Amino acid sequence: MKEIFKGCLAKFEEHKRRNLFLLVVLSVFAVGAAGMGLTKEKAQIRGIHKISKEDVRLRNIGCDTQVLNPLRKDEHPMINRAAADYFKGLMEGETFVERYDDIHVYTKVGEYKDTYIAFAEYRMKIKDIYTEVPGLVTLYITKDEKSGQYQIDVEAPKEQQDHIQTVIEHADVQKLLGKLEEEFDLAVHSDALLRESLADLKNAYSAYTG
Repeated sequence: MKEIFKGCLAKFEEHKRRNLFLLVVLSVFAVGAAGMGLTKEKAQIRGIHKISKEDVRLRNIGCDTQVLNPLRKDEHPMINRAAADYFKGLMEGETFVERYDDIHVYTKVGEYKDTYIAFAEYRMKIKDIYTEVPGLVTLYITKDEKSGQYQIDVEAPKEQQDHIQTVIEHADVQKLLGKLEEEFDLAVHSDALLRESLADLKNAYSAYTG
């Protein structure tokens, strides 16, 4: 089991270097558990849309304020489908996670038209463990002008970092994070096998990172 952990953690370390805000971590144990499920190299990560002087984009007025940009749950079916495809991509070659269940996507509009900051809530089923682990991943979403399809990136453009941090600090997002933290704690305390599995993962992560 620990060899499986180490293989996944190697991918986690590589992914961590190139991502700015992949995970909202629920606890010290969740660093490994959630990271393992969301760091597969085969995940469908598309190129980031860069903003240049030649690319004039319409700014969403009020996007920095919660009143004008509230958190909305499962409001965009096409974004939900894109998120479902994203999680399916994570399962390719997976050896630790059995599946992702109960996926819901909370969105706020991004700084520019046809961009979104999404918080994808999920339940991660670890193999041979009954209790599922609640988790949350932050995604940057853009709409392709030609195809009309939504594209998911786990790494946002550098110029969007401040805006994303502002959005994460909104009270409705913090409430969502608090809810997931409580659910995570409940899951961990209710299942001894889950605690043991996450403890092994934590130890493997510590040994890998030194």
